[in-house]
Amino acid sequence: MIEETRLRNLLLVTITLLATAALGASFEDLPKRKPGLWEMTMMPVDAQRPPTTSRVCIDTATDAMLTDFGLGISNQVCSKRDISIRGGVATIEAVCKIGASQQTTRSTITSTGNTGYKTEIKAQYDPPFLGKTESTTSQQAKWTGPCPPDMKPGDLVMGNGIKVNLRDLAASKK
Repeated sequence: MIEETRLRNLLLVTITLLATAALGASFEDLPKRKPGLWEMTMMPVDAQRPPTTSRVCIDTATDAMLTDFGLGISNQVCSKRDISIRGGVATIEAVCKIGASQQTTRSTITSTGNTGYKTEIKAQYDPPFLGKTESTTSQQAKWTGPCPPDMKPGDLVMGNGIKVNLRDLAASKK
């Protein structure tokens, strides 16, 4: 059960990074995230799990680094990534390899300025991933203000309370 939870958390962080990378890399017309503390709530629509809320502290350099890191992951694991944009709505269709499974996703990212966005992700897995053939997840992200004194740019506090620094994680993967 713990390993399954870790894999789910890793998958959610990866999805978040891929969505962030898509926003930063190809969507110059959409607002950049405002530096400070962002709260991201993942709401699994098709699961029995409750929503999980994570907090991440970003600055301009960290946001750019996360974009580069997310694109690097995406380039390694995705064989397809089509992006279209209309107004403040971006649509991403991707085919990626997650473990032994092929993940086919359609993500819609709706920007509400530089202080919020909503992401909806529909995924299909072949063969099943963690026992699932499909999933739907929604994420609400909002800027909540300056980063608190106990967080530095790159710090991510996951819903389970575990704190990691995404800058350090990205640097260790180079």
